[in-house]
Amino acid sequence: MGTPLELIKYNADSGTFEVGAAALDTLRKVKGPVAVVAVSGRARQGKSFILNQLLLKSTGGGFQVGATHRPCTKGLWMWSAPQQITAADGSRHHLVLLDTEGIDAYDQTAQYSTQIFSLAVLLSSLFVYNQMGGIDESALDRLSLVTEMTKHVRVRAAAGSAGGEEGLGEHSPAFLWLLRDFYLQLEEEGGRKITPRDYLETALRPVAGTGPAVASKNAIRASIAGLFPNRDCFTLVRPMHDEAALSAMDSLPRDKLRPEFQAGVKQLTELILGRAHPKRFGGMGAMTGPVLAGLVGAYVGAMNAGAVPTIATAWQGVAESECRRGCDAAEAAYAAAWAAGGAAAAEEALLEARHQSCLAAARAAFEDIAVGDEAIKRAHEQRWQASVAARYKDVRGRLLAEAAAAVNELLYKGASEVAAAARGGADLPALQQRLAAFVAGYDKAAAGPTKWVKLAAWLGETWPAAAGQVLDRQAAAARTALEAAQREAAELKNQLGTERRRAEQAERLAADASAAAAALQTQLAALQQEAARLRAAGDQKEAKVAALEAQMSEVLLVSERKQASAGELAEARVRAAASEATAKVAEVMAALTAERARADSLVADLEGLAARCGAAESRLAAREAEADEWRRKYSGEAAARVELQGQRDQARDALALAAMERDSAARERDAARAELAVARADLAAEAGAKTSMQSRLDELVAEAQAARAQAFGVSSGGNDENAHPDASGGGGGVAAGRGPLADAGNVSAMTVQEIKDALTQAGFMDEVWSLTNRKPAPKKADWVDLMRRRAAAQQ
Repeated sequence: MGTPLELIKYNADSGTFEVGAAALDTLRKVKGPVAVVAVSGRARQGKSFILNQLLLKSTGGGFQVGATHRPCTKGLWMWSAPQQITAADGSRHHLVLLDTEGIDAYDQTAQYSTQIFSLAVLLSSLFVYNQMGGIDESALDRLSLVTEMTKHVRVRAAAGSAGGEEGLGEHSPAFLWLLRDFYLQLEEEGGRKITPRDYLETALRPVAGTGPAVASKNAIRASIAGLFPNRDCFTLVRPMHDEAALSAMDSLPRDKLRPEFQAGVKQLTELILGRAHPKRFGGMGAMTGPVLAGLVGAYVGAMNAGAVPTIATAWQGVAESECRRGCDAAEAAYAAAWAAGGAAAAEEALLEARHQSCLAAARAAFEDIAVGDEAIKRAHEQRWQASVAARYKDVRGRLLAEAAAAVNELLYKGASEVAAAARGGADLPALQQRLAAFVAGYDKAAAGPTKWVKLAAWLGETWPAAAGQVLDRQAAAARTALEAAQREAAELKNQLGTERRRAEQAERLAADASAAAAALQTQLAALQQEAARLRAAGDQKEAKVAALEAQMSEVLLVSERKQASAGELAEARVRAAASEATAKVAEVMAALTAERARADSLVADLEGLAARCGAAESRLAAREAEADEWRRKYSGEAAARVELQGQRDQARDALALAAMERDSAARERDAARAELAVARADLAAEAGAKTSMQSRLDELVAEAQAARAQAFGVSSGGNDENAHPDASGGGGGVAAGRGPLADAGNVSAMTVQEIKDALTQAGFMDEVWSLTNRKPAPKKADWVDLMRRRAAAQQ
């Protein structure tokens, strides 16, 4: 879907062309290459109908088609929805259709027709000239606009102010002369058929003959051939025979048209779509929608200003504008890509990778918009690259500074934690675990190029101090434990001596008890012997008194009773003594056994204490060896720290030197930029002064030539007033006509113009001409010197 949009209209009140804002907005939204097909021709001959066929709108809609004598299209109109076309090579581009106001309308001036025609030619890739009937002299006369256009359009600004330079055809669109209601037979004499292109080329051949009329006809033919080197012709038969139906042809169904016309329209559509390619200029690439919008503004602005439209200037101006827009888009794309990446890690490699990724996005955005030759694109590319580089430098510096501050804070906290752990009694394994945990957390939290360098320096400072503190504490504890063990060993030795003395005393007591037991046994044996002797004596007494039993029964009874009582008493005494001795021996043996067991226990304890003392001495030796090893490591780390501090100081000095060099370079750059701005301003001022001087010089030369022609018209034989003074052929006559110069003594007070006038009036026009056109431009001193020399020569 779409609608016609007014691209260019003419404001009769102001006498200027105006550009439609809606049409420009539509063009600026078209990305990629665009091809422009413009249809021009006389009014009321079906130009809009052809465009509607390209839009595939055969029954209503599209560009307005009228049936009256009044023109429907004023200015230039475009379709609001450019079609996407696939070329034969597979490339894709958009097709923009332009409907132009009919030329030679009754309400147009010749200048207006030329301007509309020129705008259509300058903007189009394919220019279709729609005409009824065949190509005859009147048809060629109507294209005299081409001759006028070549006078008012130029390719480059250096070609002069009048236009009409050569090479205009190289930048003109393809030309298709569409002949409507064509009824002629395309045959040569003899019946050989020719193509419409041959018919066109035949019509453009120069006409034989001489005279102004023939020269005018041939000039039109040469202008058409020169402006449109890539040209073709196409013919269409009359769409229907019913004159009444022709007035409403655009609303008729397609099947109501003649089959030959339908086939011709189909072929014409295919031809136009195949020949419409994106417009190019030099190395500036294909025309895009924004470029087309810029060209419309540039050409209309030039015409409104009364200037000659310059193709190169317009393209270059649009290229500059698009490149500037591309720069803005590149910087915006860089910022968007950077923001889309989220928070940036303060790592050199990651920052550089993101910077390159954002650069790629910015470069793609710039390439998508920028047009023009490589020099223009490169200059603007350097501009946006410098801008994003400065932006990246600022962001990178800020992130690295923040990362360095965060690293310092983390290391400070880590040092506090390690010191607290060391003071809190942690041993080396626990301290190593605490340090490993801190390094793991530091690796996750810290960032920046100084991350590991500062960590190494921190470890070199923190670990030896903390480890030394722990080792000192452990060594002190080991010394305390050793002293306690030594004291305990001494006590054990004292106890052992005491126990040994007690054992010896026990052994002596045991020996004494053994001796007492032996004595008691001896006494028991003696008592037993005494008892045996007493029993034997009793037996003897029994035998002695056996005979006296009867007599001494009472005495014997008493005697036996006494004897029995004495034996029992002796035996009881013996048994009691033996029991007492046995108990004393058992007691002594038990005491001896207990003392021996206690002595064995004391010996075992003594051996355990000796083993513990040996183990403590071994641990003390290992701790001392480990302390020596850590002292050696600390010495190495201290040396490495001193070396790293030296490298850090060197790096700081190099960084300070680089900063000084950077500041110096920035000051030199700013000074150079200021000098460049001053030089540019001086150059612009000199250019303006030169232009003003050249204009004044031209006026003076013209006045001098007019005065010379007026003064020497008779002797010069009617020379051209614009000729050089040397062309007069009468150098002697000029010398003879020289008048006296003014008093040369006041020449220093005269202006350059007064000196020129005095020399010209005195007849020294040749010298004035030569000095005026001298390169480099003369100064006042040169004019004063010339004045004085000519005054001296007359005296």
